[in-house]
Amino acid sequence: MPTLMMLPPQSEQTREWAQRLAQALPEWRVLTPESEDEARRDIGQADAGYGWPPPDLLPPADSLRWVQSAHAAPPTSYYYQELIDDPVVVTNMRGIYNDHIAQHIMLYVLALARGLPFYMEAQRQRRW
Repeated sequence: MPTLMMLPPQSEQTREWAQRLAQALPEWRVLTPESEDEARRDIGQADAGYGWPPPDLLPPADSLRWVQSAHAAPPTSYYYQELIDDPVVVTNMRGIYNDHIAQHIMLYVLALARGLPFYMEAQRQRRW
């Protein structure tokens, strides 16, 4: 059974994501260790991770093949030499919002060009 580990520290959001992933993907096991000690104990079972694997967590992670950064642009300290040298694939969220932002901006440009704020206010005042 493939295993995903939400790397510590956990938040309410990562705990909720883990529950939702476990429900959506019953063929996957989702781990949410609360401490680095718990993570170190179970990291050898993880095929994938979400978050930042500290340098001392990488050596026992012999089955880890993929790590997803929680940031679109991880800080430079995210990539340390051992992680760079390791065969694990590291991905980030860069580009995930490109289309959505462009569409959102065009929506506002067109709405403002057509006077939408004026019409919304008139509608609130029941002026047709």
